[in-house]
Amino acid sequence: MRGPILLFLSLAVSMPADTCAQAIPISMPQSVHVCPGAFPTDLTAIDCRYTPKHRALDFVQGSVTDQAMLGAVVFGLGAQIIASPPDWKRTWQGYGLRVGSRYTQAFGKGAAQYLTGLLLNDDPRFLAYADDSGVIRRRQQALRHLDAGDQTLDQLNHDGWQRFGHAWYDVITIRRSTQSGNGRRMPAFSRFAGEIGGAYAGYPWYPGNENKIANVGQRAAGAFGTAVLSSFWTEYHVEVTKVLSAILHRENSPHAAAGAQP
Repeated sequence: MRGPILLFLSLAVSMPADTCAQAIPISMPQSVHVCPGAFPTDLTAIDCRYTPKHRALDFVQGSVTDQAMLGAVVFGLGAQIIASPPDWKRTWQGYGLRVGSRYTQAFGKGAAQYLTGLLLNDDPRFLAYADDSGVIRRRQQALRHLDAGDQTLDQLNHDGWQRFGHAWYDVITIRRSTQSGNGRRMPAFSRFAGEIGGAYAGYPWYPGNENKIANVGQRAAGAFGTAVLSSFWTEYHVEVTKVLSAILHRENSPHAAAGAQP
């Protein structure tokens, strides 16, 4: 028994070094399939299409029921505080006019965006830079060239300016709804139609001096600002949450409480 073992060990030691020192191939990471608007760890979604049912539900929730009502109440209160427009007094009647005008604008915005998006079969949901199918594809291509020396690890990192630009790009462009979630980009016609439709929906409510083209443009720009905030929240909500958590944790820490004592 000892003979065969010694023979095996001697053969293993005498093997050429290059036989054991084989190059370890770089394994490509699996693509994390994240649909626009989906929870980042939800890997069960295999159909990313923005179906007519999804579109109808978003329209009802955002422009007809709870979200539209809450937004009208909150933004109407803000307009009541700053007395906008000044023709409406700071009374319950004035507050009712402000709430009603904003609810009507939300409905007009949602209806215009719903109809335009339904015709174009687009997907208005925002998607973070790291989850964008185009970004994932470019990173995988860079990994394939990494072993050949054509790429460096620094070129695979997410650049801050790229994330910032992607947040703006996701506002002014929109994807065509596809099962894979990587539909062709096109201008955000449905989003622009929604902002214009919502701005003009306020015509029956506002006094004549508030229905000029400049005033309508201001209302459309304000509505478009909410889309910008939504896109940037999608991109930076993790960092914002960490900063807020750190601030709250520091304020509630025992050292902060001890320092506040006289």
